[in-house]
Amino acid sequence: MGIEYKIRFEVPPRYDHSAVAGRLPTAADAAGAIYGYELEADGYYFIDHLVDPAIAAVAFRRLVDEALRHSDLVQILEP
Repeated sequence: MGIEYKIRFEVPPRYDHSAVAGRLPTAADAAGAIYGYELEADGYYFIDHLVDPAIAAVAFRRLVDEALRHSDLVQILEP
């Protein structure tokens, strides 16, 4: 169970998201996964597993900030 989001933006060709991945907080704790994300053709898919809202919020914000670096228009959707 969790809350799913789509961070939609124009993903540049040959985009390497490893730099942003290195700036994300640890995604797991003793209770399991805090959040998860995947880069898709139209942006990031993000899921907050509702384990630690503070850590998930930091990760979400960093992904949104990364999207804004590459696109003037970023949409946040709940699929």
